[in-house]
Amino acid sequence: MRLFIMGRHAHRTPFAYRTYRALFGRNFDYVDHPEQADVILFGYVLNIDENADELAALLEKKPDLRLVVVSEEPLWDTTNSGDFTKRHNIRKTGGHSFRYSVINHHTSDVYEFSRFPYFLTTDNEYFLRYSRIFAQNAALSADAHLQAWKAAKIRYAFFAENRDLVKKYSVSHPGIETYGLSVYRTDIAKGMPDKGTMRVGQGWGAKVTRQALPDWHLDKIATLRGKSFVISAIENTSQRNYISEKIFDAFACRGLPLFWAPPSHRIHEFCPADSFINLHGLEPQEAIDRITGLTPGKAAAAAHAEAQDTLRARFRYMDDYIAERAGFAGRISAELNAIVQENLPALS
Repeated sequence: MRLFIMGRHAHRTPFAYRTYRALFGRNFDYVDHPEQADVILFGYVLNIDENADELAALLEKKPDLRLVVVSEEPLWDTTNSGDFTKRHNIRKTGGHSFRYSVINHHTSDVYEFSRFPYFLTTDNEYFLRYSRIFAQNAALSADAHLQAWKAAKIRYAFFAENRDLVKKYSVSHPGIETYGLSVYRTDIAKGMPDKGTMRVGQGWGAKVTRQALPDWHLDKIATLRGKSFVISAIENTSQRNYISEKIFDAFACRGLPLFWAPPSHRIHEFCPADSFINLHGLEPQEAIDRITGLTPGKAAAAAHAEAQDTLRARFRYMDDYIAERAGFAGRISAELNAIVQENLPALS
């Protein structure tokens, strides 16, 4: 099968990452021009809109060409993608109608991970940094964590984009336990006292975006490690299998993480419940009151130390990490092969 990845989000789909391209190259051929492809892949359904005229011309010449959105990001699925739970759909845009298929967290089980959530497998740096840092952190006593919290000059740290008043990010789908949290976490960050609070990210007045830094992830760890009491790890979207680097960064930096997770969320497999602050069920002001009322305590420090040791054990063997990546590559390869064999809906 010949693949071409199209659109400005082409770098944000599993088939685009360097670590995965080497694996997918065994079963698929990446081509340099869309007219050479059997399947055109997109990371986001909006990429179809942005290339509508070109796609219409391609489909006129190659009516059997398949369009597939392979999404890694529940935020994009839930905001601009129509019925994101459908495997096959129709996109009407730019005077054209396109039939396309979707592989995401809701149309497939490919993101059902074993030991490491998908996003951490996209770059070896995550594992290499965490394995080293959690081994160092696990060697520290609960009292050492407690003393660091008490001495921290940054009391509350929020590294996330300011999405104030963008209501489309506040979606709620209780039936599938998927919730938009971007505005929620922005409201909480805004409600923190200015003194002792660090807010970093687009929309908070920064002249340089995080993505423009040579290594945004390392910069975050260097800025916060051992220097903050509370660190927000609230995702932009809560979905049971969607876990990015955020909460692992918070633990790596030895901060008390803020998270939002219902009981079914798989974050509970990674660390003791008392080792992070779960804001699930709290309105923004209630969450603000709880956070600002926190004081460094022995029980929280003990749970934090336990979590560090649990994470040390999880990130101990790179063979486990490589196996997770290979498993995901196998699942999504099979899913892509299957989905392009399925029937598409009629345009009329």
